[in-house]
Amino acid sequence: MIYANALKDFSQIFKQPHYLPATITAQSQPYLDVYRNNVLANRSANLANTYPTIVQLVGDEFFAALAAKYIAETSAHSGNLHDDGVGFPAFLSTFPHVADLPYLSDVARLDWAIHQAHYSIDLAPIDISQLQSYTAEQFGQLKLILHPACAVIQSILWPIYQILMMHHGESPANLQSGGEQVWVWRDHWQIISSSEALFLERLLAGDYIETAMLASNDDTSPLLAQLFSCGLVCQIQK
Repeated sequence: MIYANALKDFSQIFKQPHYLPATITAQSQPYLDVYRNNVLANRSANLANTYPTIVQLVGDEFFAALAAKYIAETSAHSGNLHDDGVGFPAFLSTFPHVADLPYLSDVARLDWAIHQAHYSIDLAPIDISQLQSYTAEQFGQLKLILHPACAVIQSILWPIYQILMMHHGESPANLQSGGEQVWVWRDHWQIISSSEALFLERLLAGDYIETAMLASNDDTSPLLAQLFSCGLVCQIQK
């Protein structure tokens, strides 16, 4: 049997509890239950660690049921557990039993961004002294390569920052207050305006500094300075 086909066949044990892969003997079948249960338990625990705000919103028992349903429908595509759960926000957006909590998917996107930022690779920031060689006009025509931990999460309808901070000891979220934008980087998050979110998104997309600032239609120079002061600019390009 081709190795790839054997692995595909073996993976059926996670969808069909009594399935016996062609490469496994009947004597070994009882041990498949142990393996299956360990894998499912590890994935479930990892999802809870990845989405702590969702766990607090729905409770441990209900989250365990959510995780079991997600795992049953979604194969793991990486050997690294930190990569598992990427499709969980989309799953929540269509899962009928959480329809009365319509903000869950957006909050999950924020949890996922925080998780990814925490486990992102380390990259050294640029030496800002090299910026002294550029005029103001030349500076505007630079592109900034930001740290891979940087992300912008936006919700059109829901106050995702308030919901997140509510579970970090702050006041209850006002669900009627409208959407919010959150800038995430390594173990940090910050609420930002829609114009600041657009500015960061344009930089992340590879726009020139001047182009990104003009698109935002607002003064984003304080945010630009923060990128440098926080060591989040890893490279500059002309």
